[in-house]
Amino acid sequence: MRNRLPLGLYVVAICQILPPLVLPPATLQEITPVVWILAVALSAILGVSLLRRRAWSRLATIFVQGFNIIVRLLYIIGHATRGARPGNPADVGTISVFLLSMILSGIVLYYVDQPDIQVIMQ
Repeated sequence: MRNRLPLGLYVVAICQILPPLVLPPATLQEITPVVWILAVALSAILGVSLLRRRAWSRLATIFVQGFNIIVRLLYIIGHATRGARPGNPADVGTISVFLLSMILSGIVLYYVDQPDIQVIMQ
């Protein structure tokens, strides 16, 4: 008999698409439907694989969320010191949205890297 999966793993499997897609509203409107469909499909495949206890899905989740943090951090570093035009302050809204995305990715990474989840995924 298979052990039951923790509730947190279900939450991570369903909501892991959120951190990479936490973007400013103007950017969200520019995303084409093809990109939305691709992002949802890849996230669904990764989520189902997590629930089926595939070891590669845990590694892929770590890669996606870690890559999200790195990209957002590089963007913030580049835009925190300068705004859109010289003399303008940095875009605080974009920076705070990116910080939220990084925090959500960090939560997913923290949960997926727990020892009991590692044992379940082997």
